[in-house]
Amino acid sequence: MRGSEHVQPLPAGHRLMLFFRELKLYMDLQERDSARLAQLHPLLEPHFEAIVDAFYEALWENPRTRAVFDGEAQVERLRVSLMGWLSELFLGPHDEAYVARRHRIGKRHVDVGLLPHFMFGAMNIVRVNIIQVIMEQEGVTTPEKITQVQAVEKALDLELTIMTQSYWDTLMQLKLQVPVALAMGLAHEIRNPLNAINLNVTLMERRLRALDADTQALEPMLEVMRSEIGRIRGLTSEIMDFAKPIPLSPRHVNAQAFLDELELVHGPTLAAAGLTWRAEVISGETIWCDADRMKQVMMNLVTNAVEASEPGDTLTCTVRCENKMVCITLLDEGAGMAPDMRHRIFDLFYTTKAGGTGIGLSIVRKIIDAHQGNLDVHSHPNRGTSFSLYLPQPH
Repeated sequence: MRGSEHVQPLPAGHRLMLFFRELKLYMDLQERDSARLAQLHPLLEPHFEAIVDAFYEALWENPRTRAVFDGEAQVERLRVSLMGWLSELFLGPHDEAYVARRHRIGKRHVDVGLLPHFMFGAMNIVRVNIIQVIMEQEGVTTPEKITQVQAVEKALDLELTIMTQSYWDTLMQLKLQVPVALAMGLAHEIRNPLNAINLNVTLMERRLRALDADTQALEPMLEVMRSEIGRIRGLTSEIMDFAKPIPLSPRHVNAQAFLDELELVHGPTLAAAGLTWRAEVISGETIWCDADRMKQVMMNLVTNAVEASEPGDTLTCTVRCENKMVCITLLDEGAGMAPDMRHRIFDLFYTTKAGGTGIGLSIVRKIIDAHQGNLDVHSHPNRGTSFSLYLPQPH
């Protein structure tokens, strides 16, 4: 790996860990909540068997959920697993290893075909039974019971969010696979006739020259044919490249040098469009990334920003380091996007440009995904757009 001999690679589940940290902050799941859950374990453990009975009785009585199971023997094995799941819910620790295990459970639900509404319904059975036991305690004040219930609610909502993320991840994979598969098949089918057309255009030119014919009048038409052949060939190559895994050679890239090179490469284009470029490293000295791939990302984003801007506008690019992440943000002052567009711009082949292919931003997302990073877009009509690229950094 280029320039990374002494640096440990990022773990495969790094994005999931970042998701978990963000989720805990958002839900305000704190150590005191984990402590309360652990204190509740002795109270609730004697009731686990009854909770498990109610859980699987509801699933078994419904013909659609019963069809998910192979038989009663499998249910008995799952009962044991659910008992362990309940113990871990209360005893924790609610750390990154915990979320990885929970995510695998959610993935298993997807694999066996358990529909999300059944998962939510089953979780509600667990929730109702646990809360009932807590509220029926003797010798515990109502405010303390409410505090205990709040801790349980956070834990169960955490569980549901992690499992829902498993469904979301699968949906996003399928959403990408379908157009990629269609595009790959189409690209393969186009290549052969395209090569034949290109060959015949070349033969036509040679034959006209051999006949000593005046080709001057035909040159514009031949040039258009060559240009369109090149455009289609480029598009099919882009599709084929997009369908392949993206290999990375990450290394520590100097942040200021990265911004300086962006200005050097894009400066003439920005000047021709009458735009001002501002760049600043707010915090952090280096970016752990594949430099060539990130230049490809920025090429796409800057090109889009230029096209959306008017003379006199400013493009601002910043780099900052926060929470073991480097964030590269590109902000323009252009036309912005309608809310419904923000959710579609990374879809393969989606474009609002007359001559666009709808591949550029899909490649941007794929490259950021390959870095196990995240990408946020904020945009308002007539108020500009910002793209924030979050890249995890090795410890």
